[in-house]
Amino acid sequence: MRTPKIEALYRLIDWLNTRPKSNSEIIKLELDNSSLGSNPWLAGFIEADGNFYCSFDLSTEGLAKVVKCYMRISQKKLYREKSEISEDKNTNFFIMEKIKEFLNVKIVSEIVRNKDNYVETTYEVRTTKKESCELLINYLTTYPLFSSKYQDYLDWQKFHQIRVTKSYKSIEGTSELISLKNSMNTKRIQFNWDTLENFYS
Repeated sequence: MRTPKIEALYRLIDWLNTRPKSNSEIIKLELDNSSLGSNPWLAGFIEADGNFYCSFDLSTEGLAKVVKCYMRISQKKLYREKSEISEDKNTNFFIMEKIKEFLNVKIVSEIVRNKDNYVETTYEVRTTKKESCELLINYLTTYPLFSSKYQDYLDWQKFHQIRVTKSYKSIEGTSELISLKNSMNTKRIQFNWDTLENFYS
């Protein structure tokens, strides 16, 4: 494990080790500090808490402009709001900092949202730069996503390529951007399992 949630695992291990019929003691391992690029952990993290974002404006000629796309991943600031755990073991900042460094993102942003009955504070990393997006693409090519979010990723990747090549400056390119954006995230109504089957076969 890489996050403060390891504390919950430790509590489970303590409980299992104190059971009367426990034949052998379960050993607690330290946090995993290996490179994020060495295994699919980050892909699983993106599955749970990441999303792919695309947007653009239209000029008076009907061509796309101000084209943006990035992957955004966020995590609440503290693992447990009320906890006796030391602050350095209760914050999610350190794992978000590692993701920032791995994807060559400039900063970990602190986001404050006012909810009806509470204030939510989260850390967020966004791959706004071309280099950051391509680092992510290289990683997810090696360790792909598994859920319908994989389909969003494929559309996002195409959107990124159109942005990089500036082919959105044509009617055809803009039309493809519109089509891609209208098929992503909550607007997706179909999932093509053949895409995954072809990838893993």
